[in-house]
Amino acid sequence: DGRQVGAARLRISYLSAISVAPESSELTGSVNGTRVGWTRIQAPGAVKVVEFSVPEGVLKAGYNAVGFTVSQRHRVDCSLEATYELWTQIDPSRSGLVVAPATDLDLKSLAALEPDESGALPISVLLTEKPSLERLERMIGAVQAVALVGRLARPAVTFGPAMAGRTGINLLVGTAAELRGTDGLDEIGPINGPKLGLIAPRPNRGPVLVVTGPSGGDVRQAIETLAASSDSAGTPAGMRLANLTRGYPVTGGESLSLDTLGVATREFNGRLLRVGFEVRFPADFVPADYGKVMLHLAGGYAAGLEPSAQIVVDINGRNAASVPLPYTRGEVFEDSAIPLPLSLWRPGLNRVEIAAQLPTAADRACDTLAPGAKRARFLFLDRTRIEIPALARAVRNPDLAAVKAGAVPFVADGPRPRLVLPTPDRDSADAAAMLAARLAIAAKRVIDFEVSADERASSGG
Repeated sequence: DGRQVGAARLRISYLSAISVAPESSELTGSVNGTRVGWTRIQAPGAVKVVEFSVPEGVLKAGYNAVGFTVSQRHRVDCSLEATYELWTQIDPSRSGLVVAPATDLDLKSLAALEPDESGALPISVLLTEKPSLERLERMIGAVQAVALVGRLARPAVTFGPAMAGRTGINLLVGTAAELRGTDGLDEIGPINGPKLGLIAPRPNRGPVLVVTGPSGGDVRQAIETLAASSDSAGTPAGMRLANLTRGYPVTGGESLSLDTLGVATREFNGRLLRVGFEVRFPADFVPADYGKVMLHLAGGYAAGLEPSAQIVVDINGRNAASVPLPYTRGEVFEDSAIPLPLSLWRPGLNRVEIAAQLPTAADRACDTLAPGAKRARFLFLDRTRIEIPALARAVRNPDLAAVKAGAVPFVADGPRPRLVLPTPDRDSADAAAMLAARLAIAAKRVIDFEVSADERASSGG
């Protein structure tokens, strides 16, 4: 996600297996469906950095889709087993879009903030003194709102002094009286009601997001406004991928094409094709063998495959189905149904991997210069679809799986959930805020926690 739409480059830092043959292996980069460059894969001993120029006009304000594809061939072995020796690893901490620093950071571009080298977005909640539990509640609420509006996968929260540098955001939360005297506060204007604002960076301090108001109630209202300020701008491809960052949500009864899930049509001439996608099941989903998800494959395979050729489907790293490709003359299929047991799925995020294993008799000779060496072996069509049956749903309390997957039971109506800090120091506050942010991301809304230092004390029961 970005607001800088001028000249840009796509940087890729990668390392590859020594068995990858550079003369016939390549890595391709694309932005919003436009191919921006390719390179031969040849980095077996040290990380290699390549950059592709992004044509003017390809990047748009808001969300953009960046994609990488790799085609890898073995140096000396054409067996199916040898394909598992091939790998190319991209270093995310040193890869990405290289653009001029943004000069127009605003509330709608919080998702464009730069993460640290681990991929987490640092959030520093500014503190100069020990806050009351009520103010700590508001601070934790604001952290949740930032996590939601920034679509964060990994928030990293600390309480204390301001951060400097390019990564992350400083967060200042409190009433106007609590924030009085803060350097640069006058930049956001008068505080006559719920107020959100950004204080520009200083040499020793990064940008500061201010969440304030005359009273505690006004601050809470400002938090609600922040949580609802998510930007819906961007390219169609960028918005689609942004909506898939935590898996496509299903509740049961859906029929979804893989195009909807971010998978593209592929014509493939190698021995092992892998495609994958993610779906998110309800937090109270009950995994058991009372039904099956049906995968309806569309595509085809060429004549001349070995009898061992097959399609293998894994769910969350466990084998769910193996289907042979039996006809030596090849086959075109529009609706090859593969049942996938519901017992292998789980509440929350599920990763599905489809692998087509496509050996031929010619692979034994391993003549990479033969006329048929680059002939297409498999066609995978994005109109392949999955059908989700009706799902049994029940929840136990306590149930850590339900909490992790969807913040159940914290989204139910009833008494305010309690967040207990037996030792209310900075380390405990850091951990509590990160936990709350992750639960808010799962629940897709700010959770109104009551913060307490005593697990026996509660105003809500």
